[in-house]
Amino acid sequence: MTRLATVARRSRRGQSLLFTVTVCLLVAVAAADPLLTRSFRSALVAFHTHSLGPASLQIQYRYREGADLSMASIRRKVDPRVRAVTGPPIDSRTTVISWPRRRTIVRLQFAVAGCAHVHVVAGRCPTARNEIMVSSAQLQAVINPSLRLGERLTVKGIGDYSLWEDLNPQKQLTVVGVFTARANDPFWGGQHVAAYNGDGSPAQPGATWLTADATFAGHPPVTPVPKGNDTSPDISWSGIYNTVGYPIRVDHVGPDSLARAVAGLRATTKRLGTDADVTEPLSTVYADTRTDLRQVGQILPYLLLQLLLVLLILLVQVSTYLATVRRGEAAVLKMRGNGSAGVVRLGAADLLPSWVLGSVAGLALAYAVDELVRRTWLPGSVHTAWNWTSIWAAAAVASLVAAVWVGCWWLMAREPIGTLLRSRPVRRRGLLVSTPAAVLASVCLVGVVLTATRSLTGAPVQVTPVLLAGLVALVVGALLAPAAAWLVRFLLARRRAAAALAIAQLGRRAGTVTAVATLIITSALLTLSVSEFARGADNRAARTASDLGSAAVVRAIVGSGTVDGQSLIDAVDSIDPQHRRFTPAVQINSSTPTSNAVLGVLPADLARIGARTGLPSQVPWAALERGGPASRPNALAPWWTTSAAAGSTVSAPTMADADGGYRVVGGAPYIPGAGARTIVVNLATMLRVGDRQDNVSFQVFSATEDPKQLARLGAALRKAGFASAQVQTSTQVRAGYDATATAWAMRLSIVVSALSVLAALVSVVLVAVASRAERRRDLRALRTGGVSDALLRRATVAEFAVLTLLGSVIGALTAPLAAWLTGQTMLWWSTPPDAPVTRTGFQWHAGSFAAAGLILLLALVGAGLGMRLARAAGRSQRRRTA
Repeated sequence: MTRLATVARRSRRGQSLLFTVTVCLLVAVAAADPLLTRSFRSALVAFHTHSLGPASLQIQYRYREGADLSMASIRRKVDPRVRAVTGPPIDSRTTVISWPRRRTIVRLQFAVAGCAHVHVVAGRCPTARNEIMVSSAQLQAVINPSLRLGERLTVKGIGDYSLWEDLNPQKQLTVVGVFTARANDPFWGGQHVAAYNGDGSPAQPGATWLTADATFAGHPPVTPVPKGNDTSPDISWSGIYNTVGYPIRVDHVGPDSLARAVAGLRATTKRLGTDADVTEPLSTVYADTRTDLRQVGQILPYLLLQLLLVLLILLVQVSTYLATVRRGEAAVLKMRGNGSAGVVRLGAADLLPSWVLGSVAGLALAYAVDELVRRTWLPGSVHTAWNWTSIWAAAAVASLVAAVWVGCWWLMAREPIGTLLRSRPVRRRGLLVSTPAAVLASVCLVGVVLTATRSLTGAPVQVTPVLLAGLVALVVGALLAPAAAWLVRFLLARRRAAAALAIAQLGRRAGTVTAVATLIITSALLTLSVSEFARGADNRAARTASDLGSAAVVRAIVGSGTVDGQSLIDAVDSIDPQHRRFTPAVQINSSTPTSNAVLGVLPADLARIGARTGLPSQVPWAALERGGPASRPNALAPWWTTSAAAGSTVSAPTMADADGGYRVVGGAPYIPGAGARTIVVNLATMLRVGDRQDNVSFQVFSATEDPKQLARLGAALRKAGFASAQVQTSTQVRAGYDATATAWAMRLSIVVSALSVLAALVSVVLVAVASRAERRRDLRALRTGGVSDALLRRATVAEFAVLTLLGSVIGALTAPLAAWLTGQTMLWWSTPPDAPVTRTGFQWHAGSFAAAGLILLLALVGAGLGMRLARAAGRSQRRRTA
């Protein structure tokens, strides 16, 4: 038996290769699921961790000097799960002091190894008590040239606001150096120690002076200090805060280590009690990624299941074909006394090497695909790792392949010898549905009905398009034989011999129904995947526009100074008088979650630079040009949260520090840049009412994301009295929405669908290969009957063109129905938006383009395959007659 199997294997290398490739693809799909799940999960965590920025990549434990804690005790109490994702701790000590000579509030700070993270431009680092380094920015802004190295500065401690002023120490500090430092150095835990922000305040010092650890030595002040006298050297500062910072090692933060670290943070906080304040970003990362991490485990298996189902259909077709071409050998074995089991053993011995090779190659292919995905479009640097779940998945699918193959061969081996000796199996005519087909149709129908009734939602809905396309394919397969017979009669009646012959040949070939079904399913999947990808991109763009309202938003942060709406307008006018790039906006925030907020804008500016992506119609900014009377200003309302018709009056806060009435003159489903329960008014009318200070925020809508222009705006805002400016661009916001499980799954679905189309093409080629001998006999008989070679060539080309067109056109037409069926229940977002920006229908532009391209491609492939077969048949005929 082994020798027979070896001889059979050598004579059929192409068939063995076909079986190897099929097994390889099936195993690769199953093994890729755990690998891609791991990569997606790790990439999600890496993206959110990197998005924190250098300023937030540190876990800080901060406590007040005198508490029942020490830096050593904190280090001992930090949980090992936290230390697993962080580097060595950084100890630092700070207090706040005033420099009366310049009326400046500064932060006095010491950090272990801090001198290694600054650049000394003059002098040296402090090494002794009461020595300091000042920043080059402060020196150039307010001190230069009156300050020299070695000069002594008289300062006053204000670190403890609970002390009487006379208890705060007064000391002499010696300037020994000048430094600069990088703004994004994570060593300083979010501080830009070299920056100068004006005079500052106790809550926000204007500058940082670096000193030695000895400066903080001594006991806290307990007796009043005579005015004008320096404090005794053995007295330290009041309000000293000690900090132990753990820099986060981004490459050590993964899905599992993140969850463990968050649990470790809770345990550490519990051990430290209330004496220490904890500042850490990992809990935020965990909260932001928890939904995505769960969705990855739900989406990917169902997504790859689509391709797995298509490949299983191909496996059945390949196994049936391999069994069919060995029917003669099976008959000979049964004549020699071997039963059905002997036939199966021969086939197993023949194809066992192909099965083993395909399984191993499939596992290797899964790792290669995972590596390619991680390197091409996933953020972060996730390294390849051995995954036992992937091994078990590959083994399970390899076993399934063996079971399907055994089933197909067992059905062939059980047939009588006379049936096996026939040149081809008996064809079934007419409308006839087999029991397996009826069962599959029932399963598909149940899935479609469950989705239509909203009983099936979430990630499982991804399988519904396959079920719908499968149901359509089963119906088409059942009707194919009678429809082909009717069409042949119809074409012959109209003397279309070539077309009639093509349809007749198509109806006679084994595997045609399977090939058409595969083409229908894969064409529907690819068309739908392209539509969903484009629709998802449109939704994310619309949500980005809804969040920001323009290309970028600059939020002006109020500090200790007094600013108002006119200050904001003056800052914008100073750099952009015509408001071509920037326009100011002032918002009065709501006092309760159910009350309204008011956003004051310049409507003419937003009509030019405001975002409008995703809106079915433009926001009626012109209705706000006339702001209305100050007693009842005109307003635009977002219909999704404000149920107020045009002409009605809504209550909202005013700049007079009291609620007032606003007359609604128009609205939109949502207004980009305005949040929930936020009405939009004319800024000029809004500011005429009063100069309210509480619950007011300031922002600038920007038409550009140019960093230089935004930096100019930030400088103008600081000059106008604002403490700082926070910039948020549409690129940053869109990147966050693109780096989600749902967005990545939509991209991967196109790849999966394209691979399924390749599997369908293999199925078409298999039809041609399996029917080669039968086609040769048919063409010989037709030539004997007087049919011309030209007509036979046209019929052969038309046969495969019709085969590919039939499947691709029906599949493409099924895609819009699948989009309508699944759109409302599928996962579009990790965190759904509040505003009504999500559209779920078929994206006709991208979907139609994809369908047309696919139909054309498959038609060309089918026609090319038909021409190749026709030429091969012609050459064979010429050799026979020569």
